[in-house]
Parts: sequence; structure tokens; C-alpha cells
Amino acid sequence: MPGSSQKAWPQRDEQLIERIDDLLSAEPVLRKNFFGTVAWFLESNDLIFAGAWGEGVMLRLGEERSTDLIESGAADPHDPTGHRPKREYVFLDRYRIKDDGVLLDWFKQASEFVGTLPPMANKPRRNTARKPNT
Repeated sequence: MPGSSQKAWPQRDEQLIERIDDLLSAEPVLRKNFFGTVAWFLESNDLIFAGAWGEGVMLRLGEERSTDLIESGAADPHDPTGHRPKREYVFLDRYRIKDDGVLLDWFKQASEFVGTLPPMANKPRRNTARKPNT
């Protein structure tokens, strides 16, 4: 990603996480540990809408909106593995999220999109008990 500071599996940026916590403190969201960093989920459907990713944020905006933003240069693809970008997500580096008002607007867009999705389905637990040798 030319011009992007996104790296696969970056270290947590505790200052960014604290900043996001402060910005979202009055919102109906849940903060969860997520693959070595922190992500925020809507309380209404328990779906992720944003996450801290190194010094930037990833946002779930839907495939069409994400594609438009990436093609226009307003955002980068969110590619946590380094070889397969997530189609519904974008990555905004630290330069694009300097202003709290701008960042809050991005969170609003992401939470509005995710709010249109059905709740997360509970997956049945796998039976992990070992079978005795016979």
C-alpha cells in the first residue's frame, strides 16, 4: 500500500485506544480485545464497526462504500494478513484521523452501516472433549 502506514499485526497504540475510548464513552458500544488490539462493537447487534490498528483505525463501512473510498484515495484497504484485504473495511492512518471531530464522523458512518446488519448469530460450541481410547 503506497503511502500507507498500515502493517500486518502492528503493536497496540495505547494512546489511540484511550483516545477512542474517550470519544465513544457516551455511545452504546462495547469495547473488546480483538486479535491483539481493541475493537468496538455495537451493543444492539454485537457486530464490530471499528478497531484500533497500530497508529490508525479500521472501519467497517460496507463493500460499496469501502471500494469508493479506496478508489478515491480517501482510505486504504484494511489488509490485516498482508495478502487479502477485507472488502467491507477500510484503514485510515494516523494522518487521516488527527482531528477528533473527523474521527467521530467516521465512527458515526461505520456504526450507522453496521446498525443495518442483523445481529451476530451464536455459533454452536464444538465438543472439544477427548474421546477415550478403546
